[in-house]
Amino acid sequence: MSLGNKTKKTPSSAPQKGGEKDAGSALRQAYQKTVAEKIPDEMLDLLSKLG
Repeated sequence: MSLGNKTKKTPSSAPQKGGEKDAGSALRQAYQKTVAEKIPDEMLDLLSKLG
């Protein structure tokens, strides 16, 4: 009776799914905060002078 060539599974160094989800969520939140920021009037003035 042979059990074959079974190898023990070792933990991977790759991030787990939960970690990827948390990082993705954090990036989305940071992006949304950045998009929602008000553009300072000085910057809008400078941009209007360029156009």
